[in-house]
This record gives sequence, structure tokens and C-alpha cells, in this order.
Amino acid sequence: MEIPYSSTTQRPPTLDGSNYAIWKVRMRVYIKSIDEKAWQRVLQGWSPPRRTDGEGDFLLKPETDWNAEETKTSNMNNKALNAIFTSLDSNMFVPVTNCHCAKQAWKKLQMHCEGSESMRRTKRRILTTQFENLRMEENETIDEYERRLRKIENEAIDLGDAISNERILSKVLRSLPKRFQMKICAIDESKDT
Repeated sequence: MEIPYSSTTQRPPTLDGSNYAIWKVRMRVYIKSIDEKAWQRVLQGWSPPRRTDGEGDFLLKPETDWNAEETKTSNMNNKALNAIFTSLDSNMFVPVTNCHCAKQAWKKLQMHCEGSESMRRTKRRILTTQFENLRMEENETIDEYERRLRKIENEAIDLGDAISNERILSKVLRSLPKRFQMKICAIDESKDT
């Protein structure tokens, strides 16, 4: 049976409001895949070129007078902004409707989805509590437990509070059900002989 040919059209990930942590990671890579300089516009921002008039006041420079570098920088901002805009569902588009700078749109979405710095601190405390209280259930597989653990780890990373590998390993060993702990002890004892 022949597999039908399909072109791989890159589409940005969709942000619906409930998946910001995943969207943020994928979107960073998506914009970088367009052009590394487009991602720089998200980080550094962009504003239309200006010139001074005879009295020393700053005025927007007409687009027809932009030099090659100004045009290129604007183009990178527009590529990043387009990627952000096309990744949003209609509800998520509302907060960024009037943004003309990719950095501004990115920050507004971050504030909309993650909240203020004090809100992020609260979320980090909640994640720390979830991490400390996490236990592997008797009927749960190691893969299922790891998925739950990695979800907390990824959310912590997104909030700027990475959990060390040592802490994760310690957590796993402390929270394994007795059936796994006995196997680990048996393996450890066989290594000593």
C-alpha cells in the first residue's frame, strides 16, 4: 500500500489559554526556526525608526525613507509578530490586538497567562508543595508517575525555578511503592557481593 505524499507545512502551535507553558516553549523554537533575528525582536523589542525635525523633535520616519537595516529589523519584528498572531485562538488574540511589536505581544501574553511576578511566586510555591506531596500510587506504572513528575518539573522551569536532577532522583526513590523499593534494595545488595 502506498503512503500518500504530504508536505510538511510548518504551523505555529496554538495558544488557547490553557496550554501557555507548552506553547511558550514550542513558540520560541518556532520563531527561531523562522529566523534567529526574529526571535531577537521578541527579546529586544522594536520601534519604528524616527528622525528629528528642524526643531529637534522626534518624528516617525516614513517607511519609504528607511535604510536597509531599518527595513530588515522591521521585517524580523513582523515575522515574529505574525507567528505570534497566527498561533492564537480568537480569545487569546484580544489582549494583543493593538500590539505592533513582537516583544510587547509576548509580554502581554505572558502577563495574561502567568500573571504578575507575585502571582508567579505563588505558583512556584504551589508547585513546590505539589512536588513534595507527589507519591507514586500502588497501581501506577513508573512511566505514568514520571509523566506527572515531569509535568511539575516543566511548569517549574517555565516559572524560572528549575528542580535539580538530584532532587528529582531523591524524590523518585523516596516515593516509590514498597514493591519497587525491595527490588532496588535487592539489586543494590547484589552489587556489593
